[in-house]
Amino acid sequence: MSLGVWVRSLGAVTAAGVGVEALRQALLDPTWRPALGIERPDGEPLPVATCSSFSPRDHLPPMVARRLDRPARLLVVAAREALAALDELDDEARQRVGVATGTWTAGTQALFEVLRTVFLVSPEEAPPAQFPATVANAPAGQLGILEHLGGPNLTFAEKQVGGLRALAEAARVLRGRRADAMVAGGVDEAHWLNAESYSRLGVTAQGSRPGMTLGEGAAVLLLRPQSVDALAQLAGWASASTPCPPYRYPDTSDAVVTAARQALAAAGATAGDVDLVVSFANGMSNLAALETHALDELLGARRPAALTVSTRLGEGAFSAALRAMVATLAVAGRLDHAWTPDHLAAAGFPPLSGRARCALVCGVAGGGSAVALVITAP
Repeated sequence: MSLGVWVRSLGAVTAAGVGVEALRQALLDPTWRPALGIERPDGEPLPVATCSSFSPRDHLPPMVARRLDRPARLLVVAAREALAALDELDDEARQRVGVATGTWTAGTQALFEVLRTVFLVSPEEAPPAQFPATVANAPAGQLGILEHLGGPNLTFAEKQVGGLRALAEAARVLRGRRADAMVAGGVDEAHWLNAESYSRLGVTAQGSRPGMTLGEGAAVLLLRPQSVDALAQLAGWASASTPCPPYRYPDTSDAVVTAARQALAAAGATAGDVDLVVSFANGMSNLAALETHALDELLGARRPAALTVSTRLGEGAFSAALRAMVATLAVAGRLDHAWTPDHLAAAGFPPLSGRARCALVCGVAGGGSAVALVITAP
């Protein structure tokens, strides 16, 4: 018999503030909006949902913060909040705790600094201290080193579904008994270069133009194969894909529907059991239409409650993990209402009102990759 996978605790740093409680309070406030803005060298600030109130000096010793770049700092602070639930861990037990993260933008600032020096000065002058942080797996590696976590250490660069992929693969690690616990989730950093690139492509919201808002933050779920004191169960997961160019969403919802059906089957559930949908829409009209079509095909005429996260806290791999975190709060009875996605409200999906029992969390990335999780009450 395969092991169950359970969510033991959570940790977060978002535009709503540091900690899960700050996130929860923002979700409960229908009027809450992040302060958008990131400075760029030669133009007006760009609308990005940043962790503007986050300061490492409030959470990390100076010598620790000094050796970490921003995404590593975000991830470490979020992970420490989640790991606080396992304060009984000794050094030997920590060798059986692993890390799995997804990221879309980690390493941008470090890579920018290295390449700027290489192109404008010379390769010989490239700052060696910055180089380790240019790779996407640096935050997960730094977390493992800092917290003495000796289990598998994995990073997934799968764009908008990176956080969901990290959670699914962390669950697979636990099912395979390769670790006793997994710190899993996503992390992204805000950088003007990313924001300007997507702005020039015309896919970010700006003024009256609809589109996505890039986000920054870290979301961590501590997964264990034991149900003791669990907030929720990660009951099923699956993935599928639809071939399309790497810079575009697919034109059909086939991969999302396939992944959702397989995740529900793995959880021993059906579409009729779903009483909460956590929307993966991010403000782009084509993605909202794709999601609506997928839910119509999957659910038929049923209209379970729906909530949104990415449209306010920003898009990214961390946002995918954040959706799983919000689903966990909902099935744990710690969130009885939240923001409602406009496109699903227009299609008849009601807002969350009360405790959910079975949440469906899907995502789709540019390039066609789709991941689905089923999170149920413990």
